[in-house]
Amino acid sequence: MDNTDTNARTALSDDELSQVLTSKLPASWALSGWHFVAAVGVALFFMYHSYLHLFHSDIWGHVAYGEWILQHRRLPTEEPFVPLAAGVPVIATAWLGQTILALAVRAGHHEWLSHLFAITVWVTYIVLARAFWFRNRHGGAALIGAFVAWMVAWGRHSIIRPEIFGLLCFAMLLWLLARRSEFGQQENAAPQPSPLWTHAGIGILFVAWANLHGSAIVGVALLACYLGGRSVEVLWRERQFAALWQDADWRFWLVATQVSVLGMCCNPYGIDLLIHTLIFPNHPNLKDIIEWYPLKMVSVEGFTVGTSWVLLIVLLRHSRASVSVGDVFALALFAVAVSARVRMVAWYAPVVMWVLAPHLGDVLARCEFDRFRRELFPMLQTRSFRWTAVIGLLAWVTICFTPVSRVFLGGAARPERLLYSKDTPLGVTKYLREHPPQGLVCGPQWWGDWLVWQGPPQLELMITTNSVHLVPSRVWKDYLSINNGQPSTDRLLNQYRVNTLVVCKKLQTGFVERLARMPAWETVFEDDLGLVVVRKRALKPADEQDDHEQAMLQR
Repeated sequence: MDNTDTNARTALSDDELSQVLTSKLPASWALSGWHFVAAVGVALFFMYHSYLHLFHSDIWGHVAYGEWILQHRRLPTEEPFVPLAAGVPVIATAWLGQTILALAVRAGHHEWLSHLFAITVWVTYIVLARAFWFRNRHGGAALIGAFVAWMVAWGRHSIIRPEIFGLLCFAMLLWLLARRSEFGQQENAAPQPSPLWTHAGIGILFVAWANLHGSAIVGVALLACYLGGRSVEVLWRERQFAALWQDADWRFWLVATQVSVLGMCCNPYGIDLLIHTLIFPNHPNLKDIIEWYPLKMVSVEGFTVGTSWVLLIVLLRHSRASVSVGDVFALALFAVAVSARVRMVAWYAPVVMWVLAPHLGDVLARCEFDRFRRELFPMLQTRSFRWTAVIGLLAWVTICFTPVSRVFLGGAARPERLLYSKDTPLGVTKYLREHPPQGLVCGPQWWGDWLVWQGPPQLELMITTNSVHLVPSRVWKDYLSINNGQPSTDRLLNQYRVNTLVVCKKLQTGFVERLARMPAWETVFEDDLGLVVVRKRALKPADEQDDHEQAMLQR
């Protein structure tokens, strides 16, 4: 009797212990070793972007614009920082994105720009992976697709500008479309969301997108491709236009395209923003900017885009998944766009993997990739809350080992050498702040935005990256002549009454050689990156010249 009671008490104790140890979390929260492998990749991706240096180019012009908007509580109607662009109307296509960048600086100085960039890019590719998953219902293929999209756009992976918000909006658009798309759906998939909610989401997304960055036209173009593609499919099948109105998918794409256009017009400029973004790439000054060049196969972008074409051929050759006409139109449009303007690689990369996502999933399934990995790594198959705890610990460790942890845990900010790119003219900037120049300053366009933001107050620059499309074409051509050290350099510097030169020793070798033959100028500052050169006898403003000085300048 005593032994029976003892055993009963022991059994009861075991039951109670089992209940205590049983997880109170839903069973779906139990993760596997493969989830841990994916989490490691995602963590490394975030850490990599957290430590990228802040580039020395146009990000600072966007910050300066955002700060100007915050201070004046209105949008600029003309270029506020470059006097030679005075009077030229400005359409601030990224005013909200610029304001967000400026608010980040206000919140925690320049390091917060790095935090904002890392988080935005990380979320963008997580959303892309989710969109690809809806296209093929294969977690591994979705992550591989997102990684390949990032690699195809490798040449622009470190660009910190309002464009990152546009890319996030583009990823969210693909996610919205994938949620209701029939492509790659399995029979037991969850019901498709109502088109009404999808259309509402697209409308809200485009309202935000149109104010964050001018790239919203890219989303409109994508929707138009699928509208055109569905039109061709229906007309080819039914042979009559009346059939279009009876097709639910065609009506969806029609309304989605219309909603996107209406959403894009919800901005301070109305439909003028749409028109501006359509004609902007044809501005004559942009043809001299590298990112507006046609695609060259010997460049980094040429290599990655060419590789994506090889991947496209291989997957389509072995895939049994269907290809819609909309997919063909979208891929063709963005391939032509990236061939004409290399900067379009940022938008081409998500599109090519969006199109290839179902085919990648099909090929991996047919080659029994899942069975192979199960047999090769059986220990990673079992789901357990232990893996969930390990992944939670990994997330915490990732945050602790990235600069963003200082927001929560405190600590000193990164030193300048770890925060800014190595080509940032810190020494030149310090000298100019200590010796503010008077009158117009001619410096490299790629340093102009940094000098506007960090240089002495009221600094007047001849050109900046953000003003290339605003200054008259004559001014831009004259700047290029000076930048290249052409024989007309002396005359042009006199014409524009420039008394101070900022020179990048690495990229303006022709100008440096020309300075050696210009005795009227002297170098007052030099470091490993640049020079500050001033006239030995400064020119007076045009309205203060005497007759003798005017005659000398004319000669």
